[in-house]
Amino acid sequence: MGINIATESDYSKAIRDLFPKGEYWERQFADPESDVNLLCKAKARTIIHLRKRMNELLMESTYKTAVETIGDWERILLGYMNAQLPLEERRRILDSREAPSINRRIIAGIAQEYGLTLVDIVFPFKPSFFGFSEFGYSVFSRPAFYSVFYIVTMFQNEALNNEAKKRVAQLLINSSFGQACFGTGQFLGHFYFNKHYASRAFIGMEALNNFERDVSSKLLSSNITYFLYKI
Repeated sequence: MGINIATESDYSKAIRDLFPKGEYWERQFADPESDVNLLCKAKARTIIHLRKRMNELLMESTYKTAVETIGDWERILLGYMNAQLPLEERRRILDSREAPSINRRIIAGIAQEYGLTLVDIVFPFKPSFFGFSEFGYSVFSRPAFYSVFYIVTMFQNEALNNEAKKRVAQLLINSSFGQACFGTGQFLGHFYFNKHYASRAFIGMEALNNFERDVSSKLLSSNITYFLYKI
């Protein structure tokens, strides 16, 4: 749906019809270069420009079709701007932000965008207190216990995977504390690297940083999220 725009000649004719009738005006309109004719043409072009801008404003009224104001949509809805990304990618991020809830499919889609594959989402804690539990039932204690979870992903992009391996190896070589200090260990039967404990190893790895940022921006602030990467 848009605003119809007629031709310049149609608008020019409509403007001419607003002028008085008479021999003088007929002579003016008979001359293509007369001031009156030139005025009608200029007004017609102004109307066309105005209606085009009205159409563009209509497109800017939603981020799904916005071009000029896409940065403002990001600033208000996300709190940051993705000026470095293509327009369609910026719209996709805004679209996922507007989704009513986050789920496994959404996280998997964000991972896919950054060269990762979602392996699993694990909620490690399910505690119960003695005296507050019945047989067959687990009673949660604090809210923190059920908002701690691991998002486990693996690299599908070979260049990304090789870069991560090099960084992890270099970190471990330079460390006098060994692997355990930096969260490298067996998790779910596979070896993963926990970025939370050694974020400096991934400084400048834009794909990982953007993935975590996009996921975190969709989670409630009370969620305590750990990102693990299979290397």
